[in-house]
Amino acid sequence: MRKPALTFFLVACAIAPHILRAQPALATQPVIHYHNGDNPAWSSPSFDDGAWPQAQSGSLPAPGYESDGFFWVRARIAVPDGAAPPLAVSLRTIDAFPSVEELWVNGRVVGRYGDFPPHARPLDHPQMLVFDIPAGVAQPGSVAVVAVRTWDVPYDRSESLVLRHPAPVSVAFSIGSAPLLHALATEAQDRALLRLGPQLLLALVFMMLGLAVLTLGIWARNRTLLLCALWLVALPAFLVFGPLLLPGISATREAITFFILNAIGMWVVVEFTWTVQGFRDRIFRAAYHLCWIGLTVAAMYVGTTMHASSLTLVGMYALNWFLFAYNVIGSGANVVALAGRGKNRLVAAATILISVGYFLGVAGHPVEFAWPGISLFTLAFYVCTLFIAVLLMRQTWLAWRSSEQLRVEFAAARELQQQLVPAQPPAIAGWRVDAAYHPAADVGGDFYHIIEQPRATVLLIGDVSGKGLKAAMTGVLTIGAASALAGECPGPAQLLARLNREMVRLQKDGGFVTCLCARVLGDGTLTLANAGHLAPYRNGEEVPLDSGLPLGVTADTNYAESTLRLDACDTLTLLSDGVVEAQSSSGELFGFERTRQISTHSAEAIAATAQAHGQQDDITVLTLTFAPAGVLHA
Repeated sequence: MRKPALTFFLVACAIAPHILRAQPALATQPVIHYHNGDNPAWSSPSFDDGAWPQAQSGSLPAPGYESDGFFWVRARIAVPDGAAPPLAVSLRTIDAFPSVEELWVNGRVVGRYGDFPPHARPLDHPQMLVFDIPAGVAQPGSVAVVAVRTWDVPYDRSESLVLRHPAPVSVAFSIGSAPLLHALATEAQDRALLRLGPQLLLALVFMMLGLAVLTLGIWARNRTLLLCALWLVALPAFLVFGPLLLPGISATREAITFFILNAIGMWVVVEFTWTVQGFRDRIFRAAYHLCWIGLTVAAMYVGTTMHASSLTLVGMYALNWFLFAYNVIGSGANVVALAGRGKNRLVAAATILISVGYFLGVAGHPVEFAWPGISLFTLAFYVCTLFIAVLLMRQTWLAWRSSEQLRVEFAAARELQQQLVPAQPPAIAGWRVDAAYHPAADVGGDFYHIIEQPRATVLLIGDVSGKGLKAAMTGVLTIGAASALAGECPGPAQLLARLNREMVRLQKDGGFVTCLCARVLGDGTLTLANAGHLAPYRNGEEVPLDSGLPLGVTADTNYAESTLRLDACDTLTLLSDGVVEAQSSSGELFGFERTRQISTHSAEAIAATAQAHGQQDDITVLTLTFAPAGVLHA
């Protein structure tokens, strides 16, 4: 409440008892007559309105759609004897939509709110309109004839699906001291805002919850949580939009803002329902979306047009039927989910409460709660949303706990892999060894391993099918098995055959491992056997090798051996297919030719070039340069 308004309200409360004792007319409402149509003569105090219908307890029916929207209300109001000038007249109307009012006292216009057709500009009205009465128009102790000319927007004259008439309009008048009536009008508006306290508190709580869920959804990269966050933020804005409208808001601006918020909320409901329940029916999903799109288009037109026409009437019926169909499809989807065809029955049960509130309203039996001043439809929205948010946050928390445990496992696997696949390979007498290992994820399925033997060194480079933790563990298993079998298998072909049988025995899910095995001697001689791996490159040229099946495919596979002798300073480059299969943003593969061209570079340079092109898989590069003692000391 603004400070001047608060001060004025306190002063008014202090003097009100003294003034009210002299103004009994404020407590008694006069007989009110009304008539549809528009005639300037009805403002005259001499006009006889005895044949007009009489309002029942100040309530009168709004004009029908077929009318021009105009109606007049007339009453004779006693001006209190003790009313101190200046005088004012107050008008209280209870109507759900913006309208235009013009108030007359004793045949003279004392105030207008909004603009009448042909350039209609209806405004959202406050709880109580007060117009000052010019001096001499009404005197204390007299009876004044008050007439109100009103025009309603076409949508206010519409018909619902079941209730075949618009909601009634409630009207009340009083004449009294201007300072008192202005103070009472301020009080009425402030009290209306205070009554919104519970709703505003709910809206604030849900918006804060929405921000929390939004943060969680972004962190978890969870689309369902992001949709829920949008629901939590848009829902309160939508539900409190109408009650929070300030007096003076135009009908056009109000309709546009309201239906934009409504469209966002409806889109979120569709996407949220299909995502949470895991529905794959595209036809019903498209129909669901079509309903809110059709509703929004029709509502935008109807809510902003100021002229009643056949097209406007079609738009109003389209609006109602699209809304009805939207709730029917939504209810059907939730019923299907409750029947067990969705992923989450609890969410379906909570969401269906909203449809219950809507259908009760359509049937003419809306349920209103005195506290916090909301309907069953609105309360169902809040209850459903709170339930869904808590449920999703719990599921996300459990998923985070699981991912944290998985992160710990990945860390342990990465540490083990780093120990088995060191960044700096062990030295081999008479050779310079350079290695580069860059997994595509935290852990990779590529590996290399060097096993020292009494008169030779066994070297393996391999690539496990798949990625991630499972592939890394298979690589660790292969390294362990190779280390255990190397002493029993002097030749690379024999070692690969034994490894293959072990992998077939241990691999039960159809995975496989490509592996190149080399037995390296100090005189530059290498014996190689290949189990489906890329062939190595010698001084920039591919070395032709017989390639057998990868390890783990079939148990009775045999492998051929090839012998290669390097001269001093010759380089043999072994690598995984992560280099060849590097892919640019345009989809171009790095390819074999580029790989051959850079095969004479250092291991790290080769890996960096492939990464710059676009790493898609684990990259492993190993280079062996023959450097006998004479070369080393040269």
